[in-house]
Amino acid sequence: MSTHMDTYMGTPKAAEVKTYPLFCLLQISDPLLPIGGFTQSFGLETYVQKGIVHDAGSAKKYLESYLLNNFLYNDLLAVKLAWEYTGDANLDGIGNLEDIISAAKAPRELRTASMKLGTRFSIIVESVLKDHSFFISYLQRVKSGQGAGHYSVIYGLATKLLNIDKTLALSAVTYSAASQIVNNCAKLVPISQKDGQKILFGAQAIFQQIIDKVETLNESNLGICFVGFDLRSMQHERLYTRLYIS
Repeated sequence: MSTHMDTYMGTPKAAEVKTYPLFCLLQISDPLLPIGGFTQSFGLETYVQKGIVHDAGSAKKYLESYLLNNFLYNDLLAVKLAWEYTGDANLDGIGNLEDIISAAKAPRELRTASMKLGTRFSIIVESVLKDHSFFISYLQRVKSGQGAGHYSVIYGLATKLLNIDKTLALSAVTYSAASQIVNNCAKLVPISQKDGQKILFGAQAIFQQIIDKVETLNESNLGICFVGFDLRSMQHERLYTRLYIS
C-alpha cells in the first residue's frame, strides 16, 4: 500500500527552492532565529541591575522609551534606508549607511553585537539570495573590509530582495525588537509572561507611531539617540556579573 513517504522526492536543491515573501518575513523576523539575539540585552541588563527597570510598569516605560527615542532613529531607520537603497541598486549608499551606523553606535558592545548578528543573519539568508548579484556584491564588500555588515542593513537589503513590502518589513522588525526586550525583562527583572504579553499588546500604538514616523525621516536623522541608552550600554562592559553579552 502506498504511503505519503513513497511519493516523497527528497529535499529540493537550493536552486529549486521557491520562496514566499510572507513566510520569509515570518522566518527571518522570528526572535528565535539562530543569530544570537538571545545573548544580547543592548544595555537593558544595566538598567535592571541599577533598579531602574524593576517591575512590569518600569519595563513598559523602558520599552516605550527605547522604541521612541532609540530604535526609531537607529535600527528602524537603517532598515528603511537599506530597503530603499537596495531597490535603487545603490551599493555606495549602503556602504555610506554602514559607515554612519558604525560611528553612531558609540558603545563597543552595541557596535560589535550589530555586526555579529549581521554576520549570522547573512549566512542564513545567503541560501536563498546567493543568486542575487546585489547581495553577492554586498557580501564581497563586507568580506573585503569595505563594509561592516550591520544587522539592520542586511535585514533591509534582504527583505527588499525577497520582495517583502517595506511597511511589512518595518512592522516585523519592530515587533521582533520589542518581543526580544520583553523576553529579556521576563528573565532579568523578572516579570511574568502574562505581564509581558500585556506590555506587547499595549505597545501596538507605539509600533504604528514609529513606523509612520520613520517614513518621514532620512539619512540626516540617523543616529539620534537618548544618551542614557548609550551610557548604560557602556556601563554594561564593566558590570561585575552579567548574563548578556551587551
